[in-house]
Amino acid sequence: QDRIIGVLYETIAEDLYPEAKHIAAAAVGGYGRGTLAPGSDIDLLFLLPAGNSDSMRQAIEFLLYVLWDMGFKVGHATRTIEECIQLSKSDMTIRTAILEGRYICGDAALVTTLEERFDAEIVAGTGPEFVAAKLAERDQRHQKAGDTRYLVEPNVKEGKGGLRDLHTLFWIAKYYYRVRDAADLVKLGVLSRHEWKVFQKSEDFLWAVRCHMHFLTGRAEERLHFDIQRDIAERLGYTSHPGLSAVERFMKHYFLT
Repeated sequence: QDRIIGVLYETIAEDLYPEAKHIAAAAVGGYGRGTLAPGSDIDLLFLLPAGNSDSMRQAIEFLLYVLWDMGFKVGHATRTIEECIQLSKSDMTIRTAILEGRYICGDAALVTTLEERFDAEIVAGTGPEFVAAKLAERDQRHQKAGDTRYLVEPNVKEGKGGLRDLHTLFWIAKYYYRVRDAADLVKLGVLSRHEWKVFQKSEDFLWAVRCHMHFLTGRAEERLHFDIQRDIAERLGYTSHPGLSAVERFMKHYFLT
């Protein structure tokens, strides 16, 4: 996706809207983390300079229409750096998205400036505030999805012990310790190397389950329904053993993870 967006941007800036060279595109959300399931949206943040023009906004609109026509599901926001900073002060969703922002193309200085201002004006000194907000958000999500780890049809993304809980842990740690890459938490002594490997192994397993669910159903299905558990188990290579069927072994592994 990065390559496609980059080529489209270069073509638009060279042939259609020359002022587009003054904007930047950054990946946010799961796309910013570099983790996308088959049915996931591509979340983009378009950064405008303070003195932006209609031509810059038209270039962004043109790029989005091309991506939609190509079949991509795109979520997007278009803001100046100042707007990003001001909105981050009151909106934890935007704050979390910027935390995982990643430069794709355009004026790299805009993205660098946003990262520097975000760290200095938003992150610094607000770790406890962010932790409290994300834990409250987690509790609300658990209540909505079913406040137990052991639902017979668990939500792999939003349920208790699912992928979003791992994301929340990484968001909190990255924000509180002011690192861009969760792997740096090992260097800081926040996680041992063994703990980091356990987290990675768990995340890989949950991602494998989620991706197979999307491929099997042909949509962004997040709940592991009865009628697909057997097929997912087979796709992941589980076999029956004395006393436990393949699907039982798979679900046991899921709940242990």
